[in-house]
Order: sequence, then C-alpha cells, then structure tokens
Amino acid sequence: MTLKYRTGVGVRADLKLRRGFLALPFIAMLAACGGDGAEVDMSSLTPEQQEVKQLIDARQANFQDMGAAFKAIGDELKAGRPDSTTVKFSVDSVVRYAAQIGSWFPEGTGPASGFKTETKAAVWENPEEFEQVLSEFEAAVSGLAEANANNDAQAIAAQFQIVGGGCKSCHDKFREED
Repeated sequence: MTLKYRTGVGVRADLKLRRGFLALPFIAMLAACGGDGAEVDMSSLTPEQQEVKQLIDARQANFQDMGAAFKAIGDELKAGRPDSTTVKFSVDSVVRYAAQIGSWFPEGTGPASGFKTETKAAVWENPEEFEQVLSEFEAAVSGLAEANANNDAQAIAAQFQIVGGGCKSCHDKFREED
C-alpha cells in the first residue's frame, strides 16, 4: 500500500506501509483507552461484586454528568449569557441530579469495597455530617432553580457561586483529591 501525504512545507512524499504496521497506532490507541488500569473484568467478579462495581460506576458517571452541566452554566455566565437555553437546561439537570445524590452512596460502595472510588469512608463513618452537607447543597440548588425559573440573571449568578461552594464543602470532607 502506498500512502501519499503532503508535509507541512508542501513537499509530496510516498510512504509504503504494510497493513500490519498501519494497525499498530490503532492498537496502541485502544490500549491507551484503558486509562490507569482501573478497568475490571466483570466476568471475574461475584454477582455481589458486580453490583457494587456497577453502583460505583453509576455514581461516578452521574457526578461527571452533573459536573458537565455545572461547567456549562459557568461557561455561559462567563460569556454573559445567564438567560441562555444552555443555562436553563443545565440548571434543570443539576436540580434533577441533586435530588438523587443521597441514593448514590449505598453501604458497601466505599473504599473498603476494593474498587477505585474517590469517595472517602467518611460518608459512611459520619452519615449525619454527610446528610447535613447534602441538605445544604440541595437548598443551594433549590435557590438556583428558583432564580432560573424567575429568569433572574443576577440571582442565577449569585446562586451559582453558592452551589459551587456547596460542591467544594462536600468535596473537602468526603472526596479524595485527584
């Protein structure tokens, strides 16, 4: 197979490659997608372990989705668009996720499970404190939802900061640093 390409200085070159050689970068890319080796062969786990792993994975995915929605709000506020459709949609997403967070931490899904999780054992060791921080976060999110429903740009920006403080409060106490 001959691959023709144009270099950055406009010189044409012909490069003969074998099919096997072409596959190497693709294989390397797939191997790199494994990340830090945290992938677990689910078939090697007991049904109970599979359930715990799935719960942890779902929690992490939910937080990633909520974080993406929160980032979208921040980006729109920085761009001077507090009343954009993106803000409306993203606030609604944050509100929906916030109402579910308490159910994302069933017993047995912490660090003692043996699976990779950024959640500290303090969630289960200090459940009253966790519930308090979660309650304060939910109240802040409720204020953000109200400001969003009222199309109040200044209140949205102010509540966004308060919700961010709620995120930080929980992360400081209950999340391992990256």
